[in-house]
Amino acid sequence: MTAKILVTMGHEDDRNVIAECLERVAHEVTKADTFHNAMEILRSKDFDLILCDVHLQNGGSVFDFLRWVKGDPHLVSTPFVCYSAEPPEVGKYLADGVRTAARALGAARYIIMPTFDGAALLHELEWLIPEQKTGSYYNGSMVSNGHV
Repeated sequence: MTAKILVTMGHEDDRNVIAECLERVAHEVTKADTFHNAMEILRSKDFDLILCDVHLQNGGSVFDFLRWVKGDPHLVSTPFVCYSAEPPEVGKYLADGVRTAARALGAARYIIMPTFDGAALLHELEWLIPEQKTGSYYNGSMVSNGHV
C-alpha cells in the first residue's frame, strides 16, 4: 500500500523533483500550485501527508493554509510539513520564527533544504507516514547510491 501525499509548491521544478522522489518509493503524489487548488483537492480526496512550500504566497500565506487544514475536523490529523527550498536571504534570518509559528499552528515538521537531497527528505518524512503505507523505503530497495 502506498501513502497519498499532496505536494503544494509554487515552482513547477520543485514540485516535480519532490514528486519524483516520493513516487520512486511507491507513494501516490498529487501536485498543487496554489493554496486554492490544494484546498479544492483536499475537499475531494483523503491524504496521508501534506507537504507545502513555506514561502508560497498566492491568496494567503502558508500559515493561512495550515490554519485552514488544522481547523477542518476531517484534516486535523493529517500530518502537515512545511518545506523550504533555497529560502531567500530574509527567509534564512526568519527561519527560527517561521519554524516556531508553523509548529505552534500544528505543522508536524519544518524542513529547510538549500540543496535538494531526496534521501534526507524521505528520512524526514518516514516517521510521519504510517508504516504500512511506506512502500519499500524501509527495506532500502528503492534507494540507490544514497539518492532517491
